[in-house]
Amino acid sequence: MRPSISIVIAAYNEERSIAAVCERCLAVLARCTDDFEIVLLDDASTDRTPSIMADLQRRHANVIRIIRHAQNQGIAATFEEAYRAGCKQYIFDVPGDGEYPPEALEQILPLLGRYDVVVCNRRYKNYTPYRRLISALYRGVPRLLFGIDLIDPGSAKCRHRDVIHEIKPRSRGVFVEAERIIRAVRRGYRYTSVDIDPELREGGRARGGDPRLALWAGGEMLALWVRLTIFREPP
Repeated sequence: MRPSISIVIAAYNEERSIAAVCERCLAVLARCTDDFEIVLLDDASTDRTPSIMADLQRRHANVIRIIRHAQNQGIAATFEEAYRAGCKQYIFDVPGDGEYPPEALEQILPLLGRYDVVVCNRRYKNYTPYRRLISALYRGVPRLLFGIDLIDPGSAKCRHRDVIHEIKPRSRGVFVEAERIIRAVRRGYRYTSVDIDPELREGGRARGGDPRLALWAGGEMLALWVRLTIFREPP
C-alpha cells in the first residue's frame, strides 16, 4: 500500500508563489498516494497570502487545512507547528516561496518504508563565498562532533511522523532542523537523501548567512554536543 502523506507549507508574504506551489503539491500528491492532505500555515502575512490560501481551501476543502498566526512567529516556530499539524504517516515540508520543487516527492516515495528521513539535497546553491563558508562549517563541524553528515539540513525533508512527535529539539534557532536529524540518527531512525535542482524563489529573503544566526547555531551545536556527549543525555 502507498503511504499516506501530509505536505505542510509555511508561508509569510508569499502572494506571488503560494497558489502555484499549492497546485503543484496537489498534483504530485495525486500521483503518489490515495491518502493525503495539505496544511497551509500563514505566519501573519501582511499581503494577499491569507486571501489566496482561503480561495485554495474553498476549491479543495476536502484536502486543504489552514492555520493562521495572529502575530509573526518566525520560520523556525512556524515550521515546527506545521510539522506537528500534519496528520498522515509521512510529513513533507515545502516552503511557500517556490524554491524547492514538490515533485521531489516522486523521487522520495520509493524510499519510504526503508528510510524514516529523506532530505532533499540541492545540487547547487547560489551562495556568496561567505555563505559557502558558513554552509561548509554547518556540514563539517557536526561530522566532527557527532559523526553524522547532515547533507543539507536546511532543505525540504520528508519524515515519518514519529520523528516529529517523538523527538523534541531544544534548539530555538536555525540549528533546530540539524538537531532533530542528529537525535533521529542516534535513536536508530534511517536517514538518506535525494538530489534536487532548486528553483528561483518567488518571494521571501534568505537569512541563513546572517552572522548572528550563524553564531547562534554554533552555540546550540556545542550545547547539544555537551548534553549528548558529556552529560550522556538520551537522544
